Amino acid sequence: MGKNSACGAILALAALAAPVGAQAAEANATCLTEAEISALAVYSVPNLIGAAQVSCAPLLSSKGFLATGGTAMAQRYAARQELVWPKARTALFKFGGTKDKDLAMFASLPDDAIRPLMDALIEQMAAEEIKPGSCRDIERLAEVLDLLDPETTGALTGVIVSLALGAKQKPRICPARKL
Repeated sequence: MGKNSACGAILALAALAAPVGAQAAEANATCLTEAEISALAVYSVPNLIGAAQVSCAPLLSSKGFLATGGTAMAQRYAARQELVWPKARTALFKFGGTKDKDLAMFASLPDDAIRPLMDALIEQMAAEEIKPGSCRDIERLAEVLDLLDPETTGALTGVIVSLALGAKQKPRICPARKL
């Protein structure tokens, strides 16, 4: 997976910024916080695993992690989706932009209508990004991430994406809070 597609998958796979006055609050409305990236990462894992299982099945061993442990990993993350959905939803709409009229109409739909569409979109976009040569790397990454609980994986993803992309990404990543 290339650098951009890996970051896209992590964002599709996603610490609140410290507000400093009204200017920071306004900036946070148009940037992705680490917490939103984290929530999106946790929310997306079941769809990302599903896309990898389908796209990579012909290329990987039937005894490998995606075939033997991928579904259990996806289920662990799926159990957290309800909890992370509000921040993941915010991140998805920030990532998609707010100027598109179709997107604005889509955002006004109730969650029970949006979530299945988002799930399908995340899985489809991930499947399109998976190149045959990246299947072994995806399986290796999933196997290592399976050692961590979903919250740790999400937090780690939020920090990594924030550090790697920062203001370069559209929408931009909010400045990280100072410890």
